[in-house]
Amino acid sequence: MFRHVLVPLDGSQLAEAILPVAQTFARTLDATITLLHVVEPDAPTSVHGEPHLVSFASAESYLENLAAQLRAKGLRVEVHVDHATSGLDASARRAPILPGVRGDVSVVDAIFQHGGELSADLIALTSHGRSGWAQAVYGSIAQRVLQRGTIPVLMLNAEEPTAPQTYICEKILVPLDSTPIYEEAFEVAAQLARAFHAGLELVVVVPTTGTLSPERAATGTFLPTTTRAMLDLAQENATNYLKRKMERLAADDLPARAQVLRGAIPTQILAVAQQSGAQLIVMATHGRAGLDAFWSGSVAPQVLARARMPVLLLRVKGAEPLR
Repeated sequence: MFRHVLVPLDGSQLAEAILPVAQTFARTLDATITLLHVVEPDAPTSVHGEPHLVSFASAESYLENLAAQLRAKGLRVEVHVDHATSGLDASARRAPILPGVRGDVSVVDAIFQHGGELSADLIALTSHGRSGWAQAVYGSIAQRVLQRGTIPVLMLNAEEPTAPQTYICEKILVPLDSTPIYEEAFEVAAQLARAFHAGLELVVVVPTTGTLSPERAATGTFLPTTTRAMLDLAQENATNYLKRKMERLAADDLPARAQVLRGAIPTQILAVAQQSGAQLIVMATHGRAGLDAFWSGSVAPQVLARARMPVLLLRVKGAEPLR
């Protein structure tokens, strides 16, 4: 389970919205928190109407103040400040700038680079995106964790600087399909459920002919009967798959519910999250798009952008980072 949580911060209250979530994870899992700020080249002087951390000294002072508050709560907290280009190889320093990022390197890449150097096994951050590296994070974190990162990412979509000061996790939603490749999400969610004493909500979403991806919709147009039969079979397989999962959870004495739904995958996932009162969504992805990709297209970004609770994004074991 997670033992080292890296929390990138830019000095704004919106970025700090992830701290209650990180605190709960760290306390429950007996993990260390490292507060990180990456100093940007030509950084803006303000972010979201608040002074931005433009110097090494100001960033260190800011993070140390936050760290002291967290340590007073009994948490193990470290502080790390570095420059965006520090520790990156030449190809990374020459990488194209992401939208909204000033300087000659993607700060998103720098975050993952520092995560590896600091041996973090979880990156926790908010997605908010009106300027600076925050905009890059908001617009590209799903793609970046698929393409470059192997470290799981815990993300909170924070739109206002009035996030709750405490975080409780009593229900975990786990979107699955009926193939073994996504077992990582199930296993991690089960471990978290035991640690948090939380219930599990398992869901498999099978598309209808009207909600197929564009690639599959073309096939459905030419072979409608075959397509409907395949989707019905997928629903039957999903039902049997979830039955086996429920038996496993019952044997482990973990409370859970399961359901198979039909429709648009991101819409149904978000609807279940809202209806079930889930406080966490755990998703797995292999980072490749295509006809066989559960998270192909825009599913993961849509869930990340619209979810009102933290989303834990895991990379499927054995998937190689794309370059």
